[in-house]
Amino acid sequence: MQTLNAFLVALRMMESGGDYQAVNSLNFLGAYQFGEAALTDLGYVRLDSDALDNNYSGGWTGKNGIDSAKEFLASKKVQDKAAEAWVKLMWHYIESENMGRYAYSEVGGVELTPSGMLGATHLLGTYALKEFIRSDGTADLRDPYGMPLVSYIDRLAGYDIPFAPKPRRVASASDGSGDDS
Repeated sequence: MQTLNAFLVALRMMESGGDYQAVNSLNFLGAYQFGEAALTDLGYVRLDSDALDNNYSGGWTGKNGIDSAKEFLASKKVQDKAAEAWVKLMWHYIESENMGRYAYSEVGGVELTPSGMLGATHLLGTYALKEFIRSDGTADLRDPYGMPLVSYIDRLAGYDIPFAPKPRRVASASDGSGDDS
């Protein structure tokens, strides 16, 4: 299984092609395409009247020395640090919605690995992942650019997420761990 760092590399490649200076047409920032709501949750941006509009009008908090979008975009180190904190926070959100129990189960013909679940949550949020699970994978959930949620679940599957559950090992008689009485 690949590492958390490999997951973060794959995520930033999917989000921005690895471009730490990237800003998309919806004003998502950096290599991981953070929006205002995520940066507020992470403590980089102050909450304003609409955390989903990506105008960052609440201002920046100065966390890790970052006082503006320009400074955030200029710091690979801070973006990577934010991404590490973000995946941990997203897993907390997944657990708080009682969805961690679906790790390694099949939903709509797709295995939900923790890393795939994190990818889906990064793309569209915890509630979109919850809707995908509730619909048994039939909900066609996409971001504003048309990227399907299921593609993030699939393409980001199989990375080792150290704070998420590990795959359940199924014992068999042939490996000496089964009950052959």
